[in-house]
Amino acid sequence: MKLAKKKKEMSSKDIFYLVILIISLIIMVSSVTIAYFALVASQNKDDTKIYTGSLVINFIDGQIINNPKFIPRNEPNTIDDIENCYVSNFEVESAGSLDQTIDIYMEIINNEFDRNAIKYVLFDEFGNKLTTGAIADASQVYISSGEHLASGETKKYTLMLYLEETGVNQDDQQGKKLKINLGVDAIQSIE
Repeated sequence: MKLAKKKKEMSSKDIFYLVILIISLIIMVSSVTIAYFALVASQNKDDTKIYTGSLVINFIDGQIINNPKFIPRNEPNTIDDIENCYVSNFEVESAGSLDQTIDIYMEIINNEFDRNAIKYVLFDEFGNKLTTGAIADASQVYISSGEHLASGETKKYTLMLYLEETGVNQDDQQGKKLKINLGVDAIQSIE
């Protein structure tokens, strides 16, 4: 009989603790819920803005220039003057929410031609000649620097490579190899 009474007392204590635990959980969940909704309600719509810079490059004619065949010629003056040139078309788009300043470069992987024998001309999509120069022994040649690209803007470029006509026999330049990787660097800015 004492044992049955003790079990009854234990179960009464257990019920009491269970009720206290349930009440505590209800208070805790309701407090967290109230705190969350108070925090969400106090935030303004424009409190948190994330700006990202994203660059999309479309190498229409390929990113790598590998062993083009050259015949000596003079510098092309128009975007349509492509005879005996290697032509690479590409476009650069600022797809993020930031304006960008871009640098276009050629990474020289292999150049067996004489120093400065291969020249380049960079045109924009409207046929304006942006830059000209020569491919030297450097590992990188920047062909355009500081081009502004607004958020959402796309610019198209045409790069022409050619073997410059020197007026003397250039047979020694035939059969030489050239391998170039085109690239674009960008610096994002909030304006």
